[in-house]
Amino acid sequence: MSTPISKLFLLAAVFGLAACDGGLSGFEGFNVTRSAPERIELPDGLVVSGTRGWCVDTRTTRTDGETSVVVLGSCAAIAQNAFAPRPEVPGVVTVSVENRGGDLPPAEVLQEFLTSESGKAALARDGSAGSVQILEARRGDDLLLLHLEDRSIRPVPGVSQDYWRAIFGLGGRFVTVSLVELDGRPIEVPEGFQTLTAQVERIRTTNTR
Repeated sequence: MSTPISKLFLLAAVFGLAACDGGLSGFEGFNVTRSAPERIELPDGLVVSGTRGWCVDTRTTRTDGETSVVVLGSCAAIAQNAFAPRPEVPGVVTVSVENRGGDLPPAEVLQEFLTSESGKAALARDGSAGSVQILEARRGDDLLLLHLEDRSIRPVPGVSQDYWRAIFGLGGRFVTVSLVELDGRPIEVPEGFQTLTAQVERIRTTNTR
């Protein structure tokens, strides 16, 4: 089971994108010709492409090591271009890709594990099972979708307790897509699940050969 994204990494992503938003609101560095990358190819050949409005934040994306983590944020914020597309929901999307060299367990098996004490500890930002509550779980098309609340003792500044996570396998890889909700900018439950599902389908479609 993949470990949760580190607090320092998540903090850098959230603060970095927030800084971009601040630049837009103040028109600092405004340039209508700027664009942000909509996709990135990982060293193993897998391509991560964002849905409309989501672009790759190359400053916080990491593609070295056993696990690649791609950070997606608002294209307008990353490009510092108010005319670039924006996602329909606020937040930060992370795509974690881990090479496992084998098939992922069925969604029902994953759900059973993640609702256990060990599974909830793996999901928690502070590694404590008591910090995580699974608010809702959905399964379908070899995919597990979760809506969670993380009440870690040492929360990440600027990040809400609520977040969404999708887990699926792709060509022997373990792929996790997370939608992180920002403080003061709540995401409705249907929109959270819809955003995750659309991003999963984009990754699957992009890598269908």
